[in-house]
Amino acid sequence: MRNTNQNICFTAICVLLAVMMASCKKLVTVDDPVDTITADKMFRTEPQAEGALAGIYYEMINGTGTNTTGNNMFLNSFASGLSTYAGGLSADEFNVSSVSVPAYALASNKLTLLNSSLSGSIWSSAYKAIYDANSVIEGIAGARNSLIRDSVKKQYTAEAKFLRAFSYFYLVNFFGDLPITLTVDFNQVINIRRSPVAAVYAQILRDLEDAERDLPDDYAAGKNARIRANKWVAKAMLAKVYLYMNNHAQAAAKASEIIAETSLFGLEPLNRVFLADSKEAIFQFQQTNQTSIVKNATAAGAFFIPINPFKDNASVWLTDQLISAFEPGDQRWEVWADSTMQTSSGLNMKVWYPAKYKTGRHNGVAKAPSPEFSMVLRLAEIYLIRAEARVNGADGGPANAIADLNAIRFRTGLPDYPLSLGVNEIKDAVAHERQIELFAEWGNRWFDLKRNSNASAVLSNMPSKQPWEGDYQLLYPIPVREIEANTNILQNTGYIR
Repeated sequence: MRNTNQNICFTAICVLLAVMMASCKKLVTVDDPVDTITADKMFRTEPQAEGALAGIYYEMINGTGTNTTGNNMFLNSFASGLSTYAGGLSADEFNVSSVSVPAYALASNKLTLLNSSLSGSIWSSAYKAIYDANSVIEGIAGARNSLIRDSVKKQYTAEAKFLRAFSYFYLVNFFGDLPITLTVDFNQVINIRRSPVAAVYAQILRDLEDAERDLPDDYAAGKNARIRANKWVAKAMLAKVYLYMNNHAQAAAKASEIIAETSLFGLEPLNRVFLADSKEAIFQFQQTNQTSIVKNATAAGAFFIPINPFKDNASVWLTDQLISAFEPGDQRWEVWADSTMQTSSGLNMKVWYPAKYKTGRHNGVAKAPSPEFSMVLRLAEIYLIRAEARVNGADGGPANAIADLNAIRFRTGLPDYPLSLGVNEIKDAVAHERQIELFAEWGNRWFDLKRNSNASAVLSNMPSKQPWEGDYQLLYPIPVREIEANTNILQNTGYIR
């Protein structure tokens, strides 16, 4: 089944390349709009439309350059691992050894316009996904004499809207105010300005609500693998977005809908959470298994696990701050972290690295079925969303927030939180469980510190981030090329050329 999906994905990427690969190296230098002739040719049949959609997924998870090094797959796209990498470095999760690499600017919170290539890749890859999603939306709507059934048009349009909303969510949390582009028409975006964060979230909600309404409630599109957006994926993303917007009632309500769907979703033992067939998965990205270097590993497995485990250097290693946050006896430490000897840049010490994924370059097999897919949204995070919403006033209240936290702790070997905890203690427990449960996943810790106004207090006291440059570093700089191309796009405060 998964090999079939992989072949479909490679066919699809060829279709996508023919349709829109030349797009959006700069936000304002996109291709000509999808006109009726192009739409008639490229969105006439359902396989063509599905190929364009599958191509967006393919490029989001695989990035570019996957045939050269194991790292390229991880560092070229916000969705292939770059959000995890950059967010972990900017927060208190990851260390790097060399001061000469772009990652050091993130780890030390000393970003400038000259050393921000990684944050620039987040911007360009996310806007590329948005452009491609717009191409699908407009292409389906503009195709005359289409053979695509109306129900399928609705589904594929909703799926593209989900991918657009998903991309904007990460952009707004890394960069703040954003240009909102909902078309591939060059004339409509050439002089576009940044919209406030609230307006970006409003657009994200519109797209997610459309996706929730129009997507199916099964995983048939991915041949039962959880690799395509459906109604449940849209609900999970809505729960997360509502939480970030402090709409706790809606966050809890969406989370409850998912948690109640026990025939589809359930918490897994720690060693099964990140498998391709994990029942905890709500949404995963399926990576290619065709490269000679990465083989059938996830981008995270290929990047985090040393080529020769226990001997070779780690690409990043966990900070003392994160290590000390684990409670004694927490099985998440035993199962989701591993060690090696770090000897780069004159170091000679044992370090710990993320090991949530077990397949890497050392044990992967090219063209074999992938035992793990890249996890995007999972049930444990939904429990944590509901716990945070409940302790902040949503239905269920603090007592049920504790119950949600204990559902997560049940598999960790740790004792339950007592029902006697006060509201502030529950909030601290939620923050702690999010830090431990979601470490090295999608920049969650970085976003949590910022949205809860704790980033400056926590990060400015880390030795690796001294001297503290200022809170302006909590937003990444807009790539210079975008401002040069469109002077209506203003730079984030603090970044001076």
